[in-house]
Amino acid sequence: MVVLVRLLVGATFILSGVVKLIDPVGTMYKIEDYLQVFNLTTFNSWSFVLAVILSIVEFILGVNALLGSYLRTTPTLLLIFMVIMTPLTLFLAIANPIPDCGCFGDVVTLTNWQTFGKNVVLLSLVIFLLLYNRRARSVFHREVHALIVVWVMIYGLGLVYHAESYSPVLDFRPFKIGTDLAGAYFGEDADVAEYKFVYEKDGVRAVFDIDSLPDETEGWQFVERQECATESQYPAYDKMLDHFIVYDGNEDVTEELLSHEGFLFILFSEDLTKANDDEINKVHELYDYTREHGYPFYAVTASSPTEIEAWLDNTGAEFPFMFMDRTTIRTIQRSNPFLLVLKDGVIYHKYYIAHLPNEMQHDIPIEEIPIYAEAESYNPDYRIVFLAALFVLPILLLYFTERIALFSLRSFRSWRKQRREQKQINKN
Repeated sequence: MVVLVRLLVGATFILSGVVKLIDPVGTMYKIEDYLQVFNLTTFNSWSFVLAVILSIVEFILGVNALLGSYLRTTPTLLLIFMVIMTPLTLFLAIANPIPDCGCFGDVVTLTNWQTFGKNVVLLSLVIFLLLYNRRARSVFHREVHALIVVWVMIYGLGLVYHAESYSPVLDFRPFKIGTDLAGAYFGEDADVAEYKFVYEKDGVRAVFDIDSLPDETEGWQFVERQECATESQYPAYDKMLDHFIVYDGNEDVTEELLSHEGFLFILFSEDLTKANDDEINKVHELYDYTREHGYPFYAVTASSPTEIEAWLDNTGAEFPFMFMDRTTIRTIQRSNPFLLVLKDGVIYHKYYIAHLPNEMQHDIPIEEIPIYAEAESYNPDYRIVFLAALFVLPILLLYFTERIALFSLRSFRSWRKQRREQKQINKN
């Protein structure tokens, strides 16, 4: 029972911590929502740091619980954590100021009452561990528990670094690379009716597709037609796609943008007053290139016209601006600003501005520029396997070499003890 409870509690905390570390900016947004609810917006400048600390703590507690590390300390810390979070989620369930607690990022969405129920169960399991955790041994000796914690921190901060420098290594949002925005917008993901045809011959019935109907001259007689449910041609898109609406002033121009054939460039900024313009020259180069070769280029923001005018004056930009909901822009990508490249209404690329080429080659078409012409690949299954292997393999290596590590630590401690004793003798 102890091992089973360790698995349940550990897996829950690991999932909660890892998905937040993969998308720390999304976690930061959720913490800012909490700070606003409790009128603590003065701490918004610390929201990113709080997001990383919270995620790392959950990740460490989850791994320690799963491996049985620190048999007394881990359940105590878990209990403190749950004693804080359970009443908080009860308040959220009753008041409902935020529709989603963000416990598992964008991977699993729970209502506030579901979150509270989950925490009640977790609290019960943590109390069980507090009482009985020492009845089962740890996977590792106590001397190497600290090494596990250090590796968890390195791994977690590595996920944060990747998200901040490039993009989240896993994208749980609806606007992934390869998403067919045009297909979703124009309803091409709707089910298409499909029919099967039942024929009978010599008392035996068989079902045929419309493309393989039997020859009635061979004795087959039509019996009935059956309408069958079919899978959509496109995946079931998240409802957030319903909010991908672009306005040019008061006019909805979404259809015009998504119906464009070929490449389309959109520079997004949720808030121009906070946009990083260190690499604005790269954007200017790209804009000049698109004008020269006839590719549409727009900027989309949630800022006001006054803020747009001020930003244009400060940066010397000339491209036209349109408008979109701030939450949708945040959901598409986490940086400010970022570039979205569409081809025939499909998300082809999402770029942080710093990753754009320093100079565009104006004399060649875009089909010959690899950074744009080659569609970015996104294989979540491969990435999940890679991330799991990257985390687990060092732990397995430590498990099989634990005796060597244990011997080294004990030898080091013995050496330090002898050195202290020798210093004491010399002093006397």
